[in-house]
Amino acid sequence: MDLGLKDKVVVVTGSTGGIGEAIVEAFLREGAKVACTSTRQEKLDRFLPTLDYPADQFKGYVVDVRKEDEVAAAMDQIAADFGGIDIVIPNAGYNGDAAQLKDATDENWRNVFDINVFGVMYSIKHALKYMLKNEWGSVVVIGSEGSYVGSPEMSHYCASKHAVMGLVMSAATEVGPEGIHCNFVAPSAVDTDMMRRIEKNIFGDTKTPEEAERFFADASLNKRYAKVEEVADVTVFLASKTAAHIMGYGIRMDGGKHIQ
Repeated sequence: MDLGLKDKVVVVTGSTGGIGEAIVEAFLREGAKVACTSTRQEKLDRFLPTLDYPADQFKGYVVDVRKEDEVAAAMDQIAADFGGIDIVIPNAGYNGDAAQLKDATDENWRNVFDINVFGVMYSIKHALKYMLKNEWGSVVVIGSEGSYVGSPEMSHYCASKHAVMGLVMSAATEVGPEGIHCNFVAPSAVDTDMMRRIEKNIFGDTKTPEEAERFFADASLNKRYAKVEEVADVTVFLASKTAAHIMGYGIRMDGGKHIQ
């Protein structure tokens, strides 16, 4: 199937984490040109040399998505380097410190919302001006199961992911008529370093890593975590011309845990 992604310019935020790296490689395989952003140059220096693709097909950029001026400048530079922007994948995310609502702090909540909500909004906002010029584009936000459910000691994270769902749906109503489709992917537990941190946040030393993983994995019908490659493949599909008539929706990747 031709997904129509050859030579499309894709921006992936949080590109040096587990899901981000898989998304970058999935787009490169389809012939897209990929701008890889990360908060730290050393992460880009580690990841980019592992990509076995022509050097002009990808480039790294240091961006703190919490800062609108940095996001705006990066989008302008990416557009100058690649000749425009067709697709943006706001993937950068942060789970914060586990805490019950009675113990909530402004610092913990703001740290999560600055990345998970404002970072997503800034990324979409400053990529849109280039997509609107093209009268075509795609936004695929990497959300979470937390966009649909609540979780003890994770009210800050779940609230941020619910906000992202509303943001994507609202964006779709605004730019859908301009040929830009906006959607999000909502995985539950994915086999990543972030998931290891979530396990540690919730269970501390009360469970071994194997016990913590089994606790979450057993909730899925197939009794395992999602693979980063699976999340990446769904993301690429949603970004493609094949999915152009899907607007404002989330694809839940939870192993069927919520149909029982």
